[in-house]
Amino acid sequence: MSMVHGGNIIATAKQLGCRISDLIDMSSNLSPFAPAPDLLETLRARLDEIAYLPETNSESLCALYAARYNLERSQVLAGNGTTEYIFSIPTATGAQRGIIVTPTYSDYHLASTRAGLETTSFPLRPADDFQLDLERLSRSLKGNELVFICNPNNPTGVLMPTNQLHEFIRSHPDTRFLVDETYLPFIKEKSLLELPIAENLFILRSFSKIYNIPGLRLGFVVASTGNILRLLSRQRPWGVNRLAQVAGEHLIQHGKSEVTRIAEFIEKQRPAFAAELEKLPGIQVVSGRAHFILSYLSGKMRAEPLRKELLHHRIMIRNCASIAGLNDRYFRLSLKDEPCNRKCIAALRKVFANDYTNQVK
Repeated sequence: MSMVHGGNIIATAKQLGCRISDLIDMSSNLSPFAPAPDLLETLRARLDEIAYLPETNSESLCALYAARYNLERSQVLAGNGTTEYIFSIPTATGAQRGIIVTPTYSDYHLASTRAGLETTSFPLRPADDFQLDLERLSRSLKGNELVFICNPNNPTGVLMPTNQLHEFIRSHPDTRFLVDETYLPFIKEKSLLELPIAENLFILRSFSKIYNIPGLRLGFVVASTGNILRLLSRQRPWGVNRLAQVAGEHLIQHGKSEVTRIAEFIEKQRPAFAAELEKLPGIQVVSGRAHFILSYLSGKMRAEPLRKELLHHRIMIRNCASIAGLNDRYFRLSLKDEPCNRKCIAALRKVFANDYTNQVK
């Protein structure tokens, strides 16, 4: 299985013969705002530190992260984005089966199969608005499996309340759970990090999306001390580069207000944007909480022609046909700042008005 991701803005700009700054990338589920100016100033001021080797296992960074969430230092590892742990956890757990709650991020399935796990999908139902039915999931668990859950889920944006998920995990001690909270900071919901860390739980957190620094590659895994030691034995040294460590330390100490600002913006903008989408003919919006919105095309239009039409307007969206459990009628777009969001709605209106006119002809 190949990796298919959104957000390939550099290649798209080359393809269109335009500047990167000419594009509105709503295909990649990053923060709607540019990296904070104080972060960029810090990186510029410490640029000469690229002449130093980074800390072997990002010890200072992990200590700060542990203190931020009242964790033990031995419960935290920092890595080259959460992708590093998506691929290392399946091997470290010793699980025999992998269960992927789908539709979701395709790398979970790839990581599970590469680790040699017997991999199956637990499909969420469009009729249920892709809500996770924990009772139904419980009936599929036999023990000695690793369950991949993205919360809130990508690409659906649907959230499983943290308290419910925590109790479910604790009630299934013979099953391991990888819960990816990459998109949780975008909404007002507490983290599993704020609750006792179960022995059968791995929590992934990313700085790439919420702080809009995907090029630096910085993510964390939180688990019990024993599980962290198992991961550490497989982790290569110097996995986090020096500037990423500098950025992480700065953001842990000074980035809380930025997270609050983003969550408040999404809480206000998402309902309004979703309502405008639903006014368009042939679009059904999946009810969710995240800053990205999954929609279903119920008319003649399909996701790939829509993606290509919007490129004429210099807007990138994600065709979700390659995501297991979806098809060529689904597309996802991520909220940006208000001017970009308005341009997207205006472009969609033009595309669907032309599509309707062509159907009438």
